[in-house]
Amino acid sequence: MKIRYISISNFRGVNHFEWGLPADSVFCLVGKGDSSKSTILEAIRYCLYPNWNLSIFDSDFFNNDVTKELCIELTIGEIIPEFISDLKYGLMLRGWNKKEKKVFDEPDDSLEIVLTIRLSVSNALEPKWIVVNSRNPDGIEFKTSDRIKACVGIIGAFSERQLSWSSGSAIARITEADNIDESLVSAAREAKQTFDMNRSVLTGFDHAAKKAEVAARHFGVHVSETYKAQLDISSINLKVGGIALHDKDIPLRLLGLGSRRLVLCGIQQQNLENGHITLIDEIEYGLEPNRISRLIKCIRNDKSGQYFITTHSPIVLRELTIDELYIVHNYNGEVTIQSANDNQLRELEIQGKIRANAEAFLSKKVIVCEGATEVGFLRGFDDYLVTKAFDPFAYFGVALVDANGGGKVKKTAQVFKQLGYEVAVFADSDAQDQLSDYDCAELKALSISTFVWAGNVSIEERIMLDIPWNYVLSCLDFAINGLGIPAREQLLSVFPGTLDKQHSEWPESQDLRKLIGEVANKKKWFKNITNASILFLTISELFDSQDYSSCDLYDKMKQLKTWILNDE
Repeated sequence: MKIRYISISNFRGVNHFEWGLPADSVFCLVGKGDSSKSTILEAIRYCLYPNWNLSIFDSDFFNNDVTKELCIELTIGEIIPEFISDLKYGLMLRGWNKKEKKVFDEPDDSLEIVLTIRLSVSNALEPKWIVVNSRNPDGIEFKTSDRIKACVGIIGAFSERQLSWSSGSAIARITEADNIDESLVSAAREAKQTFDMNRSVLTGFDHAAKKAEVAARHFGVHVSETYKAQLDISSINLKVGGIALHDKDIPLRLLGLGSRRLVLCGIQQQNLENGHITLIDEIEYGLEPNRISRLIKCIRNDKSGQYFITTHSPIVLRELTIDELYIVHNYNGEVTIQSANDNQLRELEIQGKIRANAEAFLSKKVIVCEGATEVGFLRGFDDYLVTKAFDPFAYFGVALVDANGGGKVKKTAQVFKQLGYEVAVFADSDAQDQLSDYDCAELKALSISTFVWAGNVSIEERIMLDIPWNYVLSCLDFAINGLGIPAREQLLSVFPGTLDKQHSEWPESQDLRKLIGEVANKKKWFKNITNASILFLTISELFDSQDYSSCDLYDKMKQLKTWILNDE
């Protein structure tokens, strides 16, 4: 069985969510923290919960509002023949249009036969599972025994139960036995007999039993034979996991977390007859990069079921293809999901963008920077804001992306915008053939904020033209003494006059300011993240004063700060 459509209402952080799935096997959900990725996995698990005793609390309702019904619906395709029978759910069959990704209430020869399963919970906190359609809104009870047949398994941080023979566990589902419960009871009886045969280790227990027998007789309690220590089969309770997988004498639950998750994933794949639905929250958890790669390959090659996974790992993103990647956004409970392989994105070369900027796809806001200088400059800005008691970029979910050139800025910004991220551009204005005024106007029309310097200049030129002369000399000192750059010699090769050997003695002039900026740009004085970050910190004190607020440098950084700190 495979999921075709998901609908979630009033469940945890999700007020409303709908998703029509393509006919694929691997769905990796990514996005910033609290975007409800794990909640979607939990909703699937709850709707196909393999036990009757699902515990629901007020906190499971959106905003704790129990006046509104919690409702999760899954439309399931590739259903087993047993479910199609009129004695089961044959009267509840519906149709699924794969091309339109739409459910039709009446089955049809041109549509895939599907069933819609609904889990609903009212303020009484009693879960109710039914199979529904519009023809019969009251539905038919979807029994626990049938939910087990969906073979849903979640692989999370705590999955030891799945490695023991307990009701609905992964290992129990692949056990070839007519009646597992009967087998477990027989094993308990055998354990009792073995325990009784080894009385030598029970001397202390038997002495206590004799004292209890004397006390019982004293109070007039009839004793059939004699009291002794013995296993109580009902207390052994092998039904809830007393028998577990071992490697020789070591329980597999004692394996490392990553190894346990790999074993469980392998067990899930053994449910081949009816397929399986496997949920893996934080797939990278406990795994080294090479084992992450191996796990994803095994998942991708398994066509017998569906995998829903979440991740916060750039390593995982780089292993995925755009067909497997889905971006999740949560806007005050309204959850949306966007395929990275959307038709509108095909011309934007998104696969390369993911592999080059994987970290950014895990954020909320993205600043597309022209190059390493801009990235480093903003990192210095981030450090500066923290020293002024502002929250860091990370608090607002801001990621910095190096577009590797002005010619790539526009397309990179468009990718992130179409995937639902808040996007800004931070770039030079000196190369109109790479990022023109017309390009910036197009980006603004897409609601992409653009922070581009006035005057057709690079970031180095803008800095040297706007800051006080003593700060220009400080930047020169950093370049010459901090980075070992022969700045004077490089300037003299293009400067029409003479320059003192001591740069601290150079006289201020507008021409020299402009030339320093041009040479710094051309000779790449600060063209890496570390150097550009230090460059910002060299001039950061300027942003404490209103005296220079009229310059373009101050104005653009102030606007950018406003965009970053806006947490709506």
